[in-house]
Amino acid sequence: MRRLIVIFVSILIALLALEFQAQTPPAQTQKPPQTQASPAQTQKPPQTQAPQTPPAQIQKPPQAPAPPAPPAQTPPPAPAPAPAAAAKPPAPDPLQLAEDWMVRWNNLSNYSLSFEGKEVGREELVNKMMELYAPDVIAEVPPHDDDQIGPVILRGSALVQKWVDKVSRTQVRLLYIQRRQTKKQFEGTKLVYATPLPWGGMGISFEIIAAWSRREDRRKFTGPGSVFLQYNAAGKIDRLRLYVAEIAQVTPL
Repeated sequence: MRRLIVIFVSILIALLALEFQAQTPPAQTQKPPQTQASPAQTQKPPQTQAPQTPPAQIQKPPQAPAPPAPPAQTPPPAPAPAPAAAAKPPAPDPLQLAEDWMVRWNNLSNYSLSFEGKEVGREELVNKMMELYAPDVIAEVPPHDDDQIGPVILRGSALVQKWVDKVSRTQVRLLYIQRRQTKKQFEGTKLVYATPLPWGGMGISFEIIAAWSRREDRRKFTGPGSVFLQYNAAGKIDRLRLYVAEIAQVTPL
């Protein structure tokens, strides 16, 4: 009986031991170290690698401090914009220039006399004519002396003014007209020849028929002629040539 109890207890202890061993995970057995490794599985000895720093965090060697920046200078003031080029005036009309000269010349005798015999408005007409001339004008004009042969050369506006003043006092009924030409469908056309001058300005010429009377005896004269005018860049006449040829006295029939 005692033996059966011992056997029963032993069997019970063995069953408990087996149940406990089944619940405990088996311990991992370690493989024995391999003496040689295949060439493909040979492990290189561990190398000490320097810590890689990202490109943005690489530290540059210390540099010498930059010299201090010079004090800011005030920029020079911007140059003032150039004034716009003045518009070039249009070229004068040669026909108008010729007409203006003829009108002022014929007006030299359009003044009146007072009861006392004084000339009223003559000086104004002379000054109006002289407005066309430059101070250094050179004029070649017909002679005013019956004994003189050839033209008279006048230099400067002072001498030209004396000549114009003499014409206004000694000649009346001035009637200088431009010659006209008719051809095909053009009838009575005034021709004015114009050319630009190499030194600036414009030169014009035109044919005329001159007619005037003497103031002292009212004798009338006429003759064909030409007018040559040179205008400078300022629009003033700096050369004049008044040519009247074959002067003849007009007598009533």
